[in-house]
Amino acid sequence: MKTGVSYFARSRLKHMQEDMEEIKRNNCNFVVHTFSEQDLEFYKGTIQKLVEISKIAGLEVWLDPWGVGGVFGGESYSQFVSKNLDARQISAEGNSIPAACFNNDKFRSFMQKWIDAAVEIGANNIFWDEPHFYIFEENVEEKIGTTKWSCRCDSCAALFKKKYGYEIPKEMNKDIQDFKEFSVANFIEQMSSYAAKSNVKNSFCFLPLEGHVGGIRNWSAIAKIRTLDIIGTDPYWPTSRSVTEKEVALRVSSFSKKIKALSDEFKKEAQIWILNFRIKNGTENNVRLAVETAYKEGIRNIAAWSFYGTEMMTSLASDDPLLVWKTLGDAYKEAASREEVQKMRQ
Repeated sequence: MKTGVSYFARSRLKHMQEDMEEIKRNNCNFVVHTFSEQDLEFYKGTIQKLVEISKIAGLEVWLDPWGVGGVFGGESYSQFVSKNLDARQISAEGNSIPAACFNNDKFRSFMQKWIDAAVEIGANNIFWDEPHFYIFEENVEEKIGTTKWSCRCDSCAALFKKKYGYEIPKEMNKDIQDFKEFSVANFIEQMSSYAAKSNVKNSFCFLPLEGHVGGIRNWSAIAKIRTLDIIGTDPYWPTSRSVTEKEVALRVSSFSKKIKALSDEFKKEAQIWILNFRIKNGTENNVRLAVETAYKEGIRNIAAWSFYGTEMMTSLASDDPLLVWKTLGDAYKEAASREEVQKMRQ
């Protein structure tokens, strides 16, 4: 049974050491450290020491390209896209977008340098966190006929014409939808293969959405990638107090079943992420329920975002971070105990 949590607090090494020990005590056996562009440029040595501290505490260490290029999940800005305008996504309407293009060679080269750094500082696992093309709020689903989509840069235009035999159109069509999915999958295949050469494992997290949002419609296109070891998603529920436990369980169950089926088909390890931010007073039990639901659906790799109810970020902090953290730890302990009992019965 694998249980983990993400961590993006930055403090004195003494305090980070105490946090890693706390994570271990709270029934976690791995930690996902964010490794943003800012970390890469200014805090690489600090992150290396944090990785060492984490391993001493008994934790497996994953690194997350948090917000890198503006195409991965995370509350972190990208300097790459501000310095490399020629590597940015271009919308169908011709506008430059603050997100790197998956098909741009300069961005791929930058990501390989990020991987090199992650390997150098001791990552056990690279966590490919929700990679996606830029999402237009006014047309999230990118329906056929819309011009609210990206990317239509020179790199994409050339690759599209080579693949489909005609100029890339401005209005969304089925070929563009397929091309975007191909582009993300090709990018992840190249990056995960590059990381795997250094004996680092690769994990992938899907956006918990249906349709063409962000470019990936058919999850099998990603799940079949040989160098991915773990596939998962983060079916976070609305944090309103009006959301019922039944609704929470249904959402987590639905996506857990989808991930479990994919992992079985492509012989991957299945992972589900549990909401641990913006938890309202009185709804903390949803955390326990979500862990329990994922476990019942056969998930044996469960992680939460983020450490200590995300107390360190005011925009995401839970109302009672300590209670959220304790609830998560208790739920992890219960799941691990169930797993031990199940193994004994086999």
